[in-house]
Amino acid sequence: MIQRKLEPIILEMLQEFRIVAINGPRQSGKTTLQKLIAKHKDIKYYTFDNPDIFNTASLDPVGFISFLSTKNIAIDEVQLLPEIIPAIKMSVDEQNRKGMFLLTGSSDMFKNSKIKESLAGRMVSFNLFPLSYCEINNRDINIIDKLFSDSFNDFDTDFNDIKNESFTQAVVNGGYPEVYQSSTRAKKAWFDFYIKARITKDIATLENVDLSKISSIGKLLKILAGQIGSIVNYKNISNKIQLADKTVAKYIQILEALYIIKLVPAYSNNQLKRVIKSPKVQFIDTGLASFLLNVDATGAMVNQGEFYGNLVESFVYSELIKHQSFANTSIDIYHYRDQQQKEVDFVLEASDGKVVALEIKSGSNIKKEHFRGLVTLAHTMKQKDFKGFVLYGGDKILPYKIDEYQFWAIPLKIFL
Repeated sequence: MIQRKLEPIILEMLQEFRIVAINGPRQSGKTTLQKLIAKHKDIKYYTFDNPDIFNTASLDPVGFISFLSTKNIAIDEVQLLPEIIPAIKMSVDEQNRKGMFLLTGSSDMFKNSKIKESLAGRMVSFNLFPLSYCEINNRDINIIDKLFSDSFNDFDTDFNDIKNESFTQAVVNGGYPEVYQSSTRAKKAWFDFYIKARITKDIATLENVDLSKISSIGKLLKILAGQIGSIVNYKNISNKIQLADKTVAKYIQILEALYIIKLVPAYSNNQLKRVIKSPKVQFIDTGLASFLLNVDATGAMVNQGEFYGNLVESFVYSELIKHQSFANTSIDIYHYRDQQQKEVDFVLEASDGKVVALEIKSGSNIKKEHFRGLVTLAHTMKQKDFKGFVLYGGDKILPYKIDEYQFWAIPLKIFL
């Protein structure tokens, strides 16, 4: 079994908080991790995917929680019954015991302002995404901590030993535990079922979307996959699928809450006044995006054309948010684009204000023009400790001095 980087953090937090929640997309491994921790900590496990348990809890949420919470309990798929939250709040307030509840959810219901307010001070929540490749390859590294450290250009890996095909395969496979190692045929069947039986079912259940419009969700997913790394244009999308702008915006919001896509906000502060402030769309898992685009590893290796560069960018984003979930360095992730179309794919801003900027290039050759957006951002921010990197498809770590700033080219293979 693959060791999840989040496991020791969850175990630690159960010693500190009354409620610990694990959120993430369906099939990302939440239930497996929850059951493993429950067994280790002698916590009783229940799931609202079980109709009997769901029906019992629905009829009397307070009585259900009151009866069970004499011992610490784990509840899976808690988003299926939001009415259980007030009963949980009442229970933890009465008993005030650490580690009382270990919850999981397949939608980010804890962003709901009412729920956040009612559980404030009682709960801490974490995101569990599909497998990161440092988990798959059993590497003891956090890329975010590494890039913010003084040893950012020192890796204990010979990148020449990692085949380019291995990186391409990782991009196309994604990290869903059940299928990242499967054959192309098996992956296609799995993702097809995942979209039809999981995503659309959850949307219909959670948001009361008209079933006649569910097919529009599938079309929207394919359009968004084709626009990975692009600024979201609601009007353009609405014209393509014949839905109102507001409906498109609502569906995108739902897909984000279900951890299928992520809207990456624009980076701006007092120094960055002339920037484009619209978000960019990324996929949480590039295996799913590759399926939607009908891209397989063989085709990507032979013809790294139309979609491959965008998939690589999204792969980097998905790895970044996975490492973000267990990093010691607390960061937010943005993109940057000014009105002259100078852009940087990702801007990582730490809580102390330090910045690491990343430009993603899938090709193996580095050119000065690849640093154009980084140079613009560095000049605009005027930070002495500004760090700018081009992550590229080569095998060497290379320094690049442009104007008064020191930049670096680093292989994308740092994620494997």
